[in-house]
Amino acid sequence: MLKMTIIVNLFNHHLRQLIPMKQNHKKIKIYSTSLCSLVTDFEEFKTTKIVLNDFVVLMKKDSTINAFLQSKSIDKNQKVAIFKNALNGVVNSDLLDIIIVMVENDDINLLSEVNKNFLSLTKEKLNVAYVEVIASFDMGDDSKINLLQELKTATKKEIDFNFSVDKSLIGGLKIKVDDMLFDSSLKTKLENAKLKLIGV
Repeated sequence: MLKMTIIVNLFNHHLRQLIPMKQNHKKIKIYSTSLCSLVTDFEEFKTTKIVLNDFVVLMKKDSTINAFLQSKSIDKNQKVAIFKNALNGVVNSDLLDIIIVMVENDDINLLSEVNKNFLSLTKEKLNVAYVEVIASFDMGDDSKINLLQELKTATKKEIDFNFSVDKSLIGGLKIKVDDMLFDSSLKTKLENAKLKLIGV
């Protein structure tokens, strides 16, 4: 009987931990769906993405802001007033309203997950592919525009484009389209040739 009581208590303990996780998942879905509904075109997507990413990074880097948002001793109305004053006119009013609802419900700590889910939902809604291009050299603007057009044609999607330089590639490019990687860098070709030569 004691063993059964221990098992029931353990089950109840795990269940109590699981319920908030499910509630958070539901909240994340509601907030990200609301954000997604605000975005009707690719330009709005890019703007909203930048604002949310900047806000998530700011919350992670600045412990003062994070402590302020998580504080139970600061009245929610004060938090909302500060947010409205700081972001009014800087951020789309509908986006600000959603962030304020998150603050009012003590859900601002979910923003990173909300942002991830928002990106996923909106990319699907607007037919957007995330493309990361890593080159061994800095491409000129014309080359980047041509590459962007080629990628749009190949994927038949709008392109959320990020370009960076990695001189260790020696030559060539690495292009990541969503989860697929196309690696034509000289560094990778040399590493593959080396592996073939040593028989691995």
